[in-house]
Amino acid sequence: MKISLDQTACIGCGLCVQISPENFALDEGKGTAKVVKAETEDESAREAESSCPVGCIRVE
Repeated sequence: MKISLDQTACIGCGLCVQISPENFALDEGKGTAKVVKAETEDESAREAESSCPVGCIRVE
């Protein structure tokens, strides 16, 4: 699966980091989340996608 995140839409709530810390981290400088592992087989990435309050995560 490939993970992408629209940082312009991200509000930095950190939910994705809590759900899937191996795939996401908070970018302290920007105040938004970032993808740390763009390709994964970890299903928690899909949970992070569906839990994002602004829908800025895509897992394909």
